[in-house]
Amino acid sequence: METDALHAMLTGNNDAYAASFDSKGVPGQAGTTLLLLTCMDSRIVPHEALGLDVGDVKVIRNAGGQVNPEVLNDIVLASHLLNCQNIVIMPHTRCAMASLSLGEVRAKLSDLSGMDFADFSPRMIEDAHAKLAADVSTVKAHPLLKPGVNVRGAVYDVDTGRIMWH
Repeated sequence: METDALHAMLTGNNDAYAASFDSKGVPGQAGTTLLLLTCMDSRIVPHEALGLDVGDVKVIRNAGGQVNPEVLNDIVLASHLLNCQNIVIMPHTRCAMASLSLGEVRAKLSDLSGMDFADFSPRMIEDAHAKLAADVSTVKAHPLLKPGVNVRGAVYDVDTGRIMWH
């Protein structure tokens, strides 16, 4: 889609959304006490997948739904300031970050762009189950996480919409 057409579509969609907007006054804290870390994959629509409404959940997204130092800081903040007493780390099936090697990603990006990605180093996932377990452990062990916060893992199945809890 061309940039101008996309912008026009998004503006029209937002006009319709704003015309029926009824979330004024929704608090900035997570209504269900949930913070979800998931992938930026567009097949994941967290509020719909979990049956939640605006204001119910805080959502952090990145490539692979992975804990990293920046995300960890956000989770600690949310545990203290945003009523996030439950943290779910939820990567998904068929994730490119877990199914391609670093070399394959670099080659693909170079092929698509004509640019040199030899020094590009995104966080790849070698073993999805081990990474999820390690991420859950990392968050649980953070010394500044608010005491009593529950942390668990889950995997979203992009082919069925089901969430498999770990």
